[in-house]
Amino acid sequence: MLPKLSRSILALDDEQLEELILKWIYNHSEYDSVESFRGTGDKGRDVVGFYSKLKHEGEWDNYQCKQYGSPLNSTNVIREIGKMLYYSYQGEFSLPKSYYFIAPRGLNREAEKLLFNPQIFKETILNEWDNKCRKNIIKTKEICLGKDLIKHINKYDFSTIFRINLDKLLMSAGIKAVLHKDFGVELDAPPQGNVPQAVQDIELPYIGQLLDVYGERDKCIYCQDEATDHLVHGEHLREQRERFFHADAFERHFRDNSFQDDLGLLRGEVYSGVKDVHKKTYTDGLERLGAVMAQAAVANPTSPLAKYAQIQVKQGLCHHFANEGTLKWKK
Repeated sequence: MLPKLSRSILALDDEQLEELILKWIYNHSEYDSVESFRGTGDKGRDVVGFYSKLKHEGEWDNYQCKQYGSPLNSTNVIREIGKMLYYSYQGEFSLPKSYYFIAPRGLNREAEKLLFNPQIFKETILNEWDNKCRKNIIKTKEICLGKDLIKHINKYDFSTIFRINLDKLLMSAGIKAVLHKDFGVELDAPPQGNVPQAVQDIELPYIGQLLDVYGERDKCIYCQDEATDHLVHGEHLREQRERFFHADAFERHFRDNSFQDDLGLLRGEVYSGVKDVHKKTYTDGLERLGAVMAQAAVANPTSPLAKYAQIQVKQGLCHHFANEGTLKWKK
């Protein structure tokens, strides 16, 4: 699958590569917002991640996409950085916190040397400005290297320039969600839930509801220890905790490894599949709980994550709904 996938990514044109990177950064990043600046007026920006609502007046990262038929050379690298430096000098935006060359075919040896030697890179761009940048930033205007622009270039931290080639892109966190959506790459299966011996704080709402329905059935009041040691309810409680933590592990895994909407779609479909059963009249809450769990087991959601959602996960999501107050076992 990997060679085929590599060929597919290398076959993308510039706009398709930018779209892939936009989806990757948008879906898996710490940014407040993500924007695309396409076309001839990009001023040295392709995909931008803003750290705050200050946007270009605050911290931001630039992802410059370069889909060439050969590795990116030093002239391309110098011109792109020169363009960014010039427009930031003009006050169009602040200097980026980090600058990433997205180059699936990588950089050639000379360009790599610049990126891995920041001081040499700075000296080179100053020395090569007239040859590489002066006539190549704006077609109708020559950009001379005056003392103020030199000062601006000198204050830029060239160690914050990086490159992401195909191998690094394929290993990046969050990229599999995009590859799954665009190329049908299988997502990593979620881990099984690990049930801690002691009840955790995050369990208290649904555990409280379980204690209520046990007490309703037996016409008494149960505490956690009594329910845990109970001949019948103890086993039932252990099963529900297993379901809860299977769902918890599932959600944690796909919160980081899928598109955000896919997990929400799965939750919504499971809830839609059980809500009518939940609304029916039952002799008590424990009977209602059993009916909802049976219905969740046969729910057939259409979310891209459905194939990874085992029966215990779908049942466990119902306890998450109970935790959130969406489902109540005892009327």
